[in-house]
This record gives sequence, C-alpha cells and structure tokens, in this order.
Amino acid sequence: MKDIVYSFIREHMMMHIVLIALSSAATLGAMAIDFVFGLIKAKKRGEARTSTGYKKTASKAQKYFSPFMVLVFIDLICCVVIPFPVFSMFWAAYCVFCEFKSVREKSWQKAELRKAEKTMSVIIENKDDIAKLAAQILFETNKKEEEKK
Repeated sequence: MKDIVYSFIREHMMMHIVLIALSSAATLGAMAIDFVFGLIKAKKRGEARTSTGYKKTASKAQKYFSPFMVLVFIDLICCVVIPFPVFSMFWAAYCVFCEFKSVREKSWQKAELRKAEKTMSVIIENKDDIAKLAAQILFETNKKEEEKK
C-alpha cells in the first residue's frame, strides 16, 4: 500500500506541484514587472507614488491568488485523472495576460482613464443638480412646444 501511495506521489503529484509552482512564480513575476513599470509610468506623469497605489498591488494579488488557491486544490484532487494542473495553469495564464496588457498600456491612456474616472465621480456627486437641470430643460422644451401649438 505504501508503494502505491509513494508511486502515486512521485508520478502524479510531483509534476502537478512543480507546474503549480511555476504558474504561481509566473504570476508573481508578471505582477512584479507591472509594479515596476507602474512606478516608472507614474514618475513620467508626475504623479505621487503613495501607499494607496502600493495597496492596489496587494489587493490585486489577493484577487489573483484567492481563486488560484481554490483551483490548485481542484487540480490536486483531479491529478489522478488529468495529467497536468489545467485549471491553475489557465488561471495563471489569464493573470499573466492581464499584467501584460497593463504593462503595454500607454501612459497617456492611463491619464485619460483617470480623467474620465474623475469626470464620472463629479457627475455622480452632483447627480441631483444634473437631474434638476435636465428636468428644467425638459420642462422648458415641453412648454415651448405647447406654445407653438
């Protein structure tokens, strides 16, 4: 019985563990590259590099590695049937792709996204004023149409 367990571990689990370790290392490496390039881009834009920005990296790591750990356990359970850790490798590939896209974004694109984000926050903060203005314009338009008739 011991021989069966040891051979199972050697033949199936070790390859899974190595591939899972490589997948997590690839994800961490991609995150590190994105972090460094993010600092460089922020410096070029003249933005302050604060702890808030650094915390975003930590929250991103949590978003990436929480599902990754669940998928690792699923892969370890399925290692008898599936010859390699498909689920965790696909998730790692997705995370690396997202980091690649983040690194490839131009600095001016991020500035435009931030500007749009600020505009939307102003709109959301002043939604009551905007609603009143829209109602007033609509009321005046209806009033003018009635006068024409």
